[in-house]
Amino acid sequence: MDARKKTIAQGVAWAAGGVILLLAPGVARTMGEGGSLPLDYYLWTSAIPLASVAAAFAWALRDSLARWRRALGGAALAALLVYLAVLWASCSGSMRLGFVLRWPEWALRYVAWVLWGASLVVWALPSGDERVSSPVGCRPGAETLTGREREVVEALVTGSTQAQVAEALAISPSTVATYRARACEKLGVASLDEVVPREVGAAVVPSAMDVTSYGALPIMVMALSAGLTLRLLARMVVTSTSALSQALGILGVLAVLVVPWLVLLGYARLRDMHVRPRRLTKGLSVVLLTLFVAGTLAGGSLYGLEVGLDFATLSVNAFAPIAYSAALAALAPHLLWPRTRESMRLDEERCVLYLRGRGAGELQAHVLVKIALGLSTPEVCEVLHVAPGTVNAYRAQGYELLGLHTSRQLADLLAKDVGLVPSAGKNKPLADDSDTGV
Repeated sequence: MDARKKTIAQGVAWAAGGVILLLAPGVARTMGEGGSLPLDYYLWTSAIPLASVAAAFAWALRDSLARWRRALGGAALAALLVYLAVLWASCSGSMRLGFVLRWPEWALRYVAWVLWGASLVVWALPSGDERVSSPVGCRPGAETLTGREREVVEALVTGSTQAQVAEALAISPSTVATYRARACEKLGVASLDEVVPREVGAAVVPSAMDVTSYGALPIMVMALSAGLTLRLLARMVVTSTSALSQALGILGVLAVLVVPWLVLLGYARLRDMHVRPRRLTKGLSVVLLTLFVAGTLAGGSLYGLEVGLDFATLSVNAFAPIAYSAALAALAPHLLWPRTRESMRLDEERCVLYLRGRGAGELQAHVLVKIALGLSTPEVCEVLHVAPGTVNAYRAQGYELLGLHTSRQLADLLAKDVGLVPSAGKNKPLADDSDTGV
């Protein structure tokens, strides 16, 4: 009951903060300048859609932000108090002081709204649990695993490397290897690949795209740009005086949204690739929807998002189609897949040990094995949770260390010196680096 009362009190405090943020500009200017409360002018701010975006991001990342609940609540309260103080000083002081504090007041208003939106999920609401069932739990012998053994195995089978697990659990890599060996013995498998097969190839379903995936940022930009572009369409329809201009405006905006995809499909056809849709997690889906709605609400002259020029006033919506096309180009490597790719299966653990014996670091060895299996740079990034620059650097260093030049040569070397696991995939050659680094 105490926890429930605490949650209710936090929710009430959060709602009160929102009401204060909403009414503060009008109240401060009324008390400072006199007159009636200008509700029709001061109630809306373009920071409100931004606060909804912050709330969506906080909801998608709520498990990671759970330990910062008190800090975020305190930061939201502090930002609110500082904003109110600066607002009151700018409204009740001299005109010169109000001019000096205009931009700090504007910046603090946005900061206060963003923190208020994020604190809704992290501070005012109880944390949720979106964990999926572990692939280890249904295996025979899983009940015999100790807590630490299960923790290590679950991290390894979901794509983490041995070095990453060691860092996350504050233990040594050799200890991780020991836990892995014990767990394999209890589960009755020779390798963790038998628990979750890691086949790759053109028919394999790619991993789901989350908020923290490297392909998430371009698709977020696309969602926001699509909302801004549709608002531009709405303004064209409202302001146009003739039906012809309205029709041309509608066709132009729709062409802006569709033509980049046609270009992508044409490029894929020339490169003998196909565009494969990516599954989105619930968190990323909520963020994309919120960004799209924010774009439709925050764009255009009504809420002040314009660029003033000497000869005209240009709405930021005009830049949205350019951002949309650029974001799709950045997203393309995460959507384009070779039509044919060998689905060979190397014994990854033995390959890692072999490459480490040749002088490669553990993470570098994992990167090289994934490259040998035919994964593209974005795929390696998502599987091993590393940056594209790290993949490219490790590839170049590994090729120099082993005296190789292509992923085909790397795959042949590992197949010859380590051996292959029988494959059920196609017998097409692996693509060279120009293909795997789409």
